Amino acid sequence: MKKNKIVNKIGILVLAVMLSILSSITVLASEPEEAELGPRQDISKNLTTGEITVNEIPANLNKNSSDVMEPFIPEGMKVDPTTREVIGPDNRYRITDTTAYPNSAICYMEMKFPDDDGLYVGTAWMYGERVAMTAGHCVYDASLGGWAEWVRIYPGSNGGTSPYGVHYASVLHTDTKYIESENSNYDWGLLEFSSDIGSSTGYFGASWTTSSLVGTGIVVRGYPVEKNAQMWSMSGSIAASGTFKLSYYIDTTGGQSGSPVYKNDGNYRCVGIHTNYNSLGYNQAERIDESLFDIMNQYR
Repeated sequence: MKKNKIVNKIGILVLAVMLSILSSITVLASEPEEAELGPRQDISKNLTTGEITVNEIPANLNKNSSDVMEPFIPEGMKVDPTTREVIGPDNRYRITDTTAYPNSAICYMEMKFPDDDGLYVGTAWMYGERVAMTAGHCVYDASLGGWAEWVRIYPGSNGGTSPYGVHYASVLHTDTKYIESENSNYDWGLLEFSSDIGSSTGYFGASWTTSSLVGTGIVVRGYPVEKNAQMWSMSGSIAASGTFKLSYYIDTTGGQSGSPVYKNDGNYRCVGIHTNYNSLGYNQAERIDESLFDIMNQYR
C-alpha cells in the first residue's frame, strides 16, 4: 500500500555469500519466537452496519481434507502464459492484455482511511465469485485511524481502462493479531463483495504445505503506484521459506502490497500475498498456511 507516488525500491544485493546462506534458511530470523505465534484468527468489519465480528471457522467446513483449491477460469477466456526470468535490476515488465486470465483476476485497489484525506493504492486478487485477497495493512492501519472507511477494486485495470468496472467491498477482514499489534506475520486481508465479480474475471486457486518452498518458481504481479494503474509483473524463485513469510529477490514497489504470489507452473495457485520489503534485502509475502487457507475457503 502506498499513498500517491511514494516508491519503495529494493536495495541492491552484492554479497554472494548472503545468497548461499539465505537459500538454506527455512525459518526467518525476523520472526518472533514460536511460543508467541499461533494460527490465524479472522476478524471482520461490515462497512454497511459498522459491526466488528471475530469469526470462527465452522466445524463442518471440511476443507482440511485437501491442501489445494483450484482456480476458476471462465469458459472461452484466453489464458496468458507469459513468464520471464530474473535478469538484473528492476526486471518487471508491463502486462497489457489485462482481460486474459489470470490478469483479469488481479485488481487495482484504492482505499480511504479515517485519519487521512489522501487516497491509498494497493493490489488485490479474486479468490472466489465474491471474495478477493489482499494485505492486512490495506484494510487496517492504526496510524491512519484503524479500519479503512472504504475499499474499491478495478479488476484487470489497464491504465485508464477498467474492463470489469469498479466494485466496493462490503465487508473487510484481517487477523485479530494484526488488529492488536500489527504483527507482520499476520498481515493478510480479505474482501467480501455483494456481486459475482469472479464469475466474469475468474479467480485464483491456492495451496499450502509445511515443507520448505525454497527454489519454487513464482510470479508476483500487481499495480505499482508509480505506474498509474498499469499492471506489472516479474517472476523468480523463493529464496527463503519461513513459517509465516516467504522471501524473494523479485522487484516490487509501493502499491504492489496485496499482489498474488503464485506458482509459475501454469496451475495459478497462490502460495502467498505480497506484503513488504525486508531490511535484510529481499521482498516478502504472507505465506498461506493451513489456518489462513481455511479462513480463505470459508468465504469462497
